Amino acid sequence: MKNNTSAFDEKTQAKIDKLTAQYTDKSLSRSERQEAFRELARVRYFADPRPSISVRKQAMFNAVIWFLDTLIFGCITFIKKEMNEGIGNVFSTALFAAMMMTAVFMVAAERKYKKEPDDELSLNSKKRASELAGLALIITAAAVGLLVFTLLEKTFTLNGDNWLGLFCTLVFLYSFLNALFFLIIEGRDTAEAEEDE
Repeated sequence: MKNNTSAFDEKTQAKIDKLTAQYTDKSLSRSERQEAFRELARVRYFADPRPSISVRKQAMFNAVIWFLDTLIFGCITFIKKEMNEGIGNVFSTALFAAMMMTAVFMVAAERKYKKEPDDELSLNSKKRASELAGLALIITAAAVGLLVFTLLEKTFTLNGDNWLGLFCTLVFLYSFLNALFFLIIEGRDTAEAEEDE
């Protein structure tokens, strides 16, 4: 984490410096360094004057962005070849420009808010979500491949552009599934915790 000495008072900055030293101290165990990192995130969070955004709202925001990026790169990769080459190039350029503008907007919007640090519940939810997202990605890719190449009898040339487009589509799809599963798991766990109370 980057230190911004002008942003905090002396007491807070001293605590940040101490936790940063602990986090970067290779002589400490991994669990001790992770705990120092989590405490550092909490100290920075409470000292930051910006309005906060919860872990859940951040995941919702990310899910929408990753879904749009998946659609954009999927269209560039799979639909372009169905179009006239000139129109397809214009179509791809317009979609890519839209994605870049979305990314700039996302970065600008995120800078307005401080992100709530993860607690144990959200960390466990993220771990389970990443495992489910990996499995869902494999199943989805296999199902789409079967549909396109077998049932629809389409062909797909794996040149350099298509490899890049396919890779980006899969990465964005995984990120979307990860955020989606996190929201589902987090919502269910929160509901169960409220019932227990």
